[in-house]
Amino acid sequence: MTTVSIETGHPVPQANASLVDAEALRAELSSEIEGEVRFDKISRALYSTDASVYRMEPLGVILVKSRRDIVRTVQICARHRCPFTLRGGGTSQAGQAIGTGLQIDTSKYFNRLLEVNAAERWARVEPGIVLDELNTAIHEYGLRFAPDVSTASRATLGGMMANNSSGARSLVYGKTIDHVLEQHAVLADGSIAHLRSLSPQELDRICAGDTLEAAGYRAVRDLAAAHADEIHRRFPRILRRVGGYNLDAFVPSKEPFNLCNLMVGSEGTLGVVVEAKIRLVPLPKAKAVLSIEFGDLLEALAATPSILEHHPTAIELMDKFILDHTRGNPAFERLRDFIHGDPKGLLVVEFYGESQEELQLKLEALERDLRARGFGYHYHRATDPAAQARIWKLRESALGLSMAVKGDAKSFPFVEDTAVAPEKLRDYIERFLEIVRRHDTTAGVYAHASVGCLHVRPVINLKTEEGVRRFEAIANDSADLVLEFGGALSGEHGDGLVRSPFMRKMYGPALYEAFRTIKRTFDPQGILNPGKIVDAPPQSANLRYGPGYRTPDPPTFFDYSDHGGLGRAVEMCSGLGACRQKLEGTMCPSYMATSEETHSTRGRANVLRLAMTGRLGETDLTDPALLRVLDLCLECRACKAECPVGVDMARYKSEFLAGYWARNGVTWRARMFGSPHKLAVWGSRSAPFSNWLIRARPTRWLFEKLFGIDRRRTLPLWQRQTLRRWSKQRSRPLPLADSTVVLFADTFTNYFEPEIGIAALELLEAGGMSVEVGENHCCGRPLISQGLLEKARQHARVNTELLHPYAARGGKIIFCEPSCLSAMREDAPALLRGEEQERARLVARSCLLFEEYLEQAVQTGRFNLRLKPGPGKILLHGHCHQKAMGLVEPARALLARIPECKVVELDAGCCGMAGSFGYLREHYDISQKIGERRLLPAARNQEPGTILVASGTSCRHQVEHFTHERAVHPAILLRSLQETHP
Repeated sequence: MTTVSIETGHPVPQANASLVDAEALRAELSSEIEGEVRFDKISRALYSTDASVYRMEPLGVILVKSRRDIVRTVQICARHRCPFTLRGGGTSQAGQAIGTGLQIDTSKYFNRLLEVNAAERWARVEPGIVLDELNTAIHEYGLRFAPDVSTASRATLGGMMANNSSGARSLVYGKTIDHVLEQHAVLADGSIAHLRSLSPQELDRICAGDTLEAAGYRAVRDLAAAHADEIHRRFPRILRRVGGYNLDAFVPSKEPFNLCNLMVGSEGTLGVVVEAKIRLVPLPKAKAVLSIEFGDLLEALAATPSILEHHPTAIELMDKFILDHTRGNPAFERLRDFIHGDPKGLLVVEFYGESQEELQLKLEALERDLRARGFGYHYHRATDPAAQARIWKLRESALGLSMAVKGDAKSFPFVEDTAVAPEKLRDYIERFLEIVRRHDTTAGVYAHASVGCLHVRPVINLKTEEGVRRFEAIANDSADLVLEFGGALSGEHGDGLVRSPFMRKMYGPALYEAFRTIKRTFDPQGILNPGKIVDAPPQSANLRYGPGYRTPDPPTFFDYSDHGGLGRAVEMCSGLGACRQKLEGTMCPSYMATSEETHSTRGRANVLRLAMTGRLGETDLTDPALLRVLDLCLECRACKAECPVGVDMARYKSEFLAGYWARNGVTWRARMFGSPHKLAVWGSRSAPFSNWLIRARPTRWLFEKLFGIDRRRTLPLWQRQTLRRWSKQRSRPLPLADSTVVLFADTFTNYFEPEIGIAALELLEAGGMSVEVGENHCCGRPLISQGLLEKARQHARVNTELLHPYAARGGKIIFCEPSCLSAMREDAPALLRGEEQERARLVARSCLLFEEYLEQAVQTGRFNLRLKPGPGKILLHGHCHQKAMGLVEPARALLARIPECKVVELDAGCCGMAGSFGYLREHYDISQKIGERRLLPAARNQEPGTILVASGTSCRHQVEHFTHERAVHPAILLRSLQETHP
């Protein structure tokens, strides 16, 4: 098919996915490739968006496993004239990773580190390898891949090469193009070209051929020579320029000739890289950071040239808009400990050196210089690696935090990547912000100030005609401003759908036609990621939202009024893909185990949003297919804390289940798992007979058949002597009303592990506190997990009434189980409305985890904790909800009070049990796989004298089931070590 370019009016070859026989294509791919072929509606929906403002539903998706898979796919697509787009982590913000043809995902399988040559400092990799995973693998050699993008936890090397990515330290290391030595690339006809540095003789030999590769070499050589003067005039002479095709790397004076320099940054429009040889750099011997706070954003930028005189490795900027979005989220609040006051601008300056002594002198010299020049009002030095890591984590989160705007108007990426010379950055941003104000909106700003690369995201409502006009107007004004300042439209994020329409304006008609010639030469049929860099659709085409988009606002059980309803809460997911990281944190356990986009928080949010808006065709909120997408959400709530925009998939899943049951009927299994408190009453009264019964082989076989409880699992044992019964039987004086601490008798502590509640109560009383076991119902966590939200609301209402008198007089309500605390602290208020909600919020403010309360009491001198020496080492595993509420640190601090004991916090993620999740037959294997990432091996390999401590009952049961090791609750351990005095 031939279309007409909107920029030139000239006909251009363009493959059209709508003319492709999808079923024939699917059948041929299925028979020819080893990888996975998916043409179902949900898979296509999952790959229809990236981190940009766009949406393009593909014809189908394949997950390739080998080089051969890619070669065959390209050949098949060429035969069917089907366009295709390569995808790694899907984190592109300009729309490079989406298209209407075939999506080729390299991230799940085609991601190996093939070879490392430490002596010569290079490695060979497949394109799907994630940057952080690569750097972790080569850390033992003292090496790393230099470009350090903020999305390093999920960005793939293939995507970085396609975009020519760089990162915070590009002042020292440059861009990806500076670190790619060789590539093997599949061209549009299925042939493989080995791109590398060529001597003039080798170049002449290749150009003399009659292959597609030879035609490409000739075109690049001849066009660079013919347009040398125009290249010199039009290409921005700044470090951070990644737009267009890199013809400036091939002007006659540039040698050697290496076509990698064209392939890098070409966004998959010229070929498919299947292997790359990359340069590695040594790890720095020492690092130090100075953060500088300013009362004015422009003052921070004005200080940048002075800082550059001191030769730092990085200068990073965050403004008040970004910093304000770090407030209120426990995960980011903990990272703010270096910030004093309320700065309007903050610079993070980093130095590398041979020693800390050398760096200390550099920090002192810089601070002295800036103070003399009158820059900044607060300086913070970070020489400890952990302190530096927290600062960088906050900075790297700025990308997502800048998009954490609730409501229809969002802080969108579309002019977020311009770059100018650093000495012009202050004046440039001042003019840029004038554009933003002129269009009656606001924006967040962060920047790689050291190299003049600006990231600014204006707040726009793209669901309205006015918003789309504003979107286009700001983009046009921004492009004009960039040209005025001699800068680049893209400093690192590339052209994609959002900036390609400006290529002609940016580079002029002659170079633009040269770009089009390159594209036509390498891709005669127009099948390689069409519409990117040249011959692009209008900037406002293919928007994810757009004026015709309507956000649904269904009735809900939880209160989403702060977002403007459930629909807008789900829309908070911007596609940045922080949920796809695997090496640290907890989000997202099932993705860490499967590497499936379907099982990432982003994937679930995308499918839920599309189903709610009717964009999945016949797949709607009643469809079992959608239930399967959400099934492997463990409701760990890590997304709520670790996602920069706070997507709470656990809550959305519960809300979905409530609607699903309403339409399809509640299953007996959901009713049973939602009501363990009812079963526990019977089980406790009839123990030990009930315990023998549930562990008998016939019963376990029956439970598997009826309820899907895996027969390999052993259910926890009920105790006849419950916590509540023990409390009533002991003779104690009545507590004083104004000094009472109330122990919440949750179902697990009361009926299964009363010894934990007893230990907590006795420990507190031995320290002189008055404690009583409160009157309460089940917290409602099991009901919430099963989507039985009407009953959960009833429990929230009853518990609020029972506990409100304690809270109203300033009492504290103590929880031994983190998941029960989160139900009362976070979910109960959200389930209620009006006056009941206000009362529930007061109760929530009075609820504390046992370790949290005790550590606070010790710190304030209200509790004198005397402990004997115990284990030499404690491995602390935080429950997922404990982490989400930011409560692992109080537990670590409390346990560190044990004399002669080292506390090591395991970054083990989720244990994999997640309440009833791990008991189900269909979840058994993935539950084990999640646990085997780190927690279970750590439990098995404990050194003598080490104890594993875990607050969560699910975590302790998971450890015991798979390792036969026992983890203990902090209350049990501390009570056993408490010194008693007459």
